[in-house]
Amino acid sequence: MTRALAAFAAFAAWVAACSSGTLEATGSLDGSSDAPFPPATDAAAEGGVTPDCPDAGAPATTLACTGLYASFATKEVAASAQAYAPATPLWSDGAQKSRWIELPPATTIDVTDPNEWTFPVGTKLFKEFRVDGKRVETRMFQKVKSDYWVYATYAWSADDTDAPISYGATVPVGTDGGTWVIPTPDDCDNCHRGRSDRILGFEQVGLGLAGATGLTLAQLVAQGLVTPPPASVNLKIGDDGSGLDAPALGWLHVNCGVTCHNANPGASGYGAGMLLRLDPTLLDGGAVTSSWDPIRTTENVPCISGSVQGMPRIVPGDSAASVIIQLVSERGTLQMPPVGSRVVDTTDVATVASWIEHIPVVAGVPDAGVDSGIDAGTDAGGSPDASSEDASAPDAGAPDANDSGLDATLASDASEDAGEDGGAPPAADASDATISDAGLLDASDDAAD
Repeated sequence: MTRALAAFAAFAAWVAACSSGTLEATGSLDGSSDAPFPPATDAAAEGGVTPDCPDAGAPATTLACTGLYASFATKEVAASAQAYAPATPLWSDGAQKSRWIELPPATTIDVTDPNEWTFPVGTKLFKEFRVDGKRVETRMFQKVKSDYWVYATYAWSADDTDAPISYGATVPVGTDGGTWVIPTPDDCDNCHRGRSDRILGFEQVGLGLAGATGLTLAQLVAQGLVTPPPASVNLKIGDDGSGLDAPALGWLHVNCGVTCHNANPGASGYGAGMLLRLDPTLLDGGAVTSSWDPIRTTENVPCISGSVQGMPRIVPGDSAASVIIQLVSERGTLQMPPVGSRVVDTTDVATVASWIEHIPVVAGVPDAGVDSGIDAGTDAGGSPDASSEDASAPDAGAPDANDSGLDATLASDASEDAGEDGGAPPAADASDATISDAGLLDASDDAAD
């Protein structure tokens, strides 16, 4: 009995920690952060679970009882869950991901603000991670009140017959001694706080650019699932003169801007003033100009904190002198994102570096007055002008992160849920960080990535 009470107390504490953080970050409370938790019976009824799931609360204690599957035994996904994939996925150390969203019947997503979608109560998002083709975890975000999300991660058994709720763990993968890190509830909140309604990878840019599949922006409009319908459903990043900006800006948007480096005051990288999220209303294929946030706040703009303070974020024509490339090319103290990844995305980092090398250099534009030599060993004891991004829950709503690369000296205000794509060591609690330039990668996907 004592052990059962202890387990229940631990679960209640976890729920309170996640839920209060979600509510507090939403900024739309109509009551206190200790709002009542929805009864399990109500959640079970709304989720359409079977009598085999008497414990199907919010969140359910097993993945089988979340409503994602019509048959857990055969892994047949329920008809109410629609698959989707954003044009550019959040980097998750090479893991393969599958994503689904379930909207309540006769509801729509409010897209009045194209940068901050609002989802109907009852929405669920799921993101499944596989390593070498084998399921390792599934993350879920579930909106149970207008200002209240719950989220959970589920760890798959070796034989795929069970997936109980997990509170963070390092699990073996592959046959060569590899491991995968399942994020903790705190990890999730670190990233997802960067969106007003918590969801990362299910958003207008990722679903509107070419390459998105499944429930795309065009499909959402065709099915009447968003209101008001956006002016365009086929988005395109134009040219800044380099001919290489589209994939680079798309990658920075997903990995750095969606959760951390954007204009949402709740985002961990908000204080840095480096804005890497793309504005969907500008993606009409026209020229990319210096007024765009990802250009205006990076090119020849110095970092404002940490061991890289004063160094230029991006130096057009010189990727080696650009702090952004240094941060995304490392894993350790200066890495970006600081959570959610233990492996560098070498292919896409090379894409960003190539773009920077080809950005047209404008005569007479100052180079931020900084010695461009950036050394990987630069004051390793300090944290970069960087913040953090997507990890703990599915790119689904708000989970999509782990080991924070932030130095204790900068972690004073940094909380970021790598909530969208885990796979990194458990993150240090940087929940309150006023991060500056760090936080370059994200998210999202991903849960909703």
